Amino acid sequence: MMIPLLLAALLTVACTSPVPLEDEVTALPGWRKPLKSKMYSGYVSAGDDVQDGVKYVMHEHYIFIESENDPANDPVLIWTNGGPGAASYFGLFTEVGPYYVSGDSLKTDEFNATGVPTLFDNKYAWTQKANLLIINSPPPVGYSYCDNFGPAGNGSSCGKWNDERTAKHNYIYLSNWLEAFESYQHHDFYIVGESYGGIYVPTLVREILQHETSILKKQLKGFAIIDGCVGTDVLCNLNPNPEHPSGPGNYFHVLFFGGHHAISMKLYADIMEKCPKDQLLGYGTPLTDPVCKALIAKATYQIGGMYAYSLYDTCWYQNGLKSAPKKGSTRNYWGPPTREDVSRIGGPASEIGGAVNDYPCGGGGALFKWIEHPSVKRVLGVAPDALMFMGDNGAGLPYTLTEKNLLPFYEHVVLGTDLRVLIINGDTDPTLDSFVAQNWTTSLGFKEVEEWRPWTIDGKQWMGGSITRYEHDFDFVTVRGSGHMVPQYKPRVSYEWITNFLENKPYKKYDGPSAWPEA
Repeated sequence: MMIPLLLAALLTVACTSPVPLEDEVTALPGWRKPLKSKMYSGYVSAGDDVQDGVKYVMHEHYIFIESENDPANDPVLIWTNGGPGAASYFGLFTEVGPYYVSGDSLKTDEFNATGVPTLFDNKYAWTQKANLLIINSPPPVGYSYCDNFGPAGNGSSCGKWNDERTAKHNYIYLSNWLEAFESYQHHDFYIVGESYGGIYVPTLVREILQHETSILKKQLKGFAIIDGCVGTDVLCNLNPNPEHPSGPGNYFHVLFFGGHHAISMKLYADIMEKCPKDQLLGYGTPLTDPVCKALIAKATYQIGGMYAYSLYDTCWYQNGLKSAPKKGSTRNYWGPPTREDVSRIGGPASEIGGAVNDYPCGGGGALFKWIEHPSVKRVLGVAPDALMFMGDNGAGLPYTLTEKNLLPFYEHVVLGTDLRVLIINGDTDPTLDSFVAQNWTTSLGFKEVEEWRPWTIDGKQWMGGSITRYEHDFDFVTVRGSGHMVPQYKPRVSYEWITNFLENKPYKKYDGPSAWPEA
């Protein structure tokens, strides 16, 4: 039987489409309006490997949202959260994407009627500047999975992970995604990661640079790290060896709390004078000096209550807690708050916001309710029994931190490639703080082309933070008043710096009254 010409033409278009049309999402539960731009969700092969005699065939769940501006010409921005083990749905729906959830998502008439949290419009979405693709890595993070156990597999269903295996998997995933979305093969690419994304992103970039003929290497223009790790010998180590301490230790934490006046100036001076320097500077070094131990204990008391993601965050307290989340003061993981934590801080949004009135509370808790709802799974192309895995170190994902020191790689990238590099840090993040970040970026020894100065979002007095610019497009930028998840805590300011980064624009200078009155 002959196929009608029109049908044959349609079949030809379908077979040669530059995007997988079967993955297109045309409506989102919880969002009653037309989508702001085209959206795709589905699975891409992430390759396979053999570990301990077991072959793992991997499938990564992706979500891709086209730019609201000019998708045919705007760059592709790749986003990853950290962990290890954090699903990037968190960043997509509470930080950078076009739709967001908060505690208010659980207070609407629609939620009461359907059980689906309401999505709100993010007017500072990064999709106004770029096409946005998320990484849910490594499988089984998010709704990613391996054939052996299927979508319902738990955190160990894809074997044991480390930084090298993750980087190789991420490269395969992106390469296969680019084959499926061939119309984007000539776009500029940027990669942005948060927290343990400080390991994920540079190791992925290193993997890309090793593939001489890859499209990704040709099209990659830069990467940015938000409040990120740098390697177990520099910053972020779950189990530091006391015999070989790594990282900044107590010194920069004391500097942070002293600089934010969370401890008295007298105590700060006593710690700096009386604590042995090796015990202050050595991350993981036991505090054996009795005087120093007593002083650090006193500092802990003086600091009082705090949330380890943001010194000035009040969400955890406003939602009826009598103390910070269990891991709040001893945080040792580098992703968004865990499921346990967000269940404690996921109540209705406070009228006054969570941090200097910049963001609503409860996004994490609402996200889990939304992403795991059967109607959402169906729309995203996910199996009904699929496990939405989101954990951190020690929370179900067998992951070994193996990247020791990325500073030599930064030196290579800045001095040996044309990639632009941006290091961003919220200046109220108590754990991966801006003092530490300024220290390691300064230690690279690059020539300053613009010394530390204030930057604004209006060219007048609306402060964004501070910036130091180095040779060969390497920038260190702080965001004033922001905790760990910078785009969540400071969405308006973050929209400014991501625009500057993608468009290679200068940061607007401060133009206002002097901070110091004349004598």
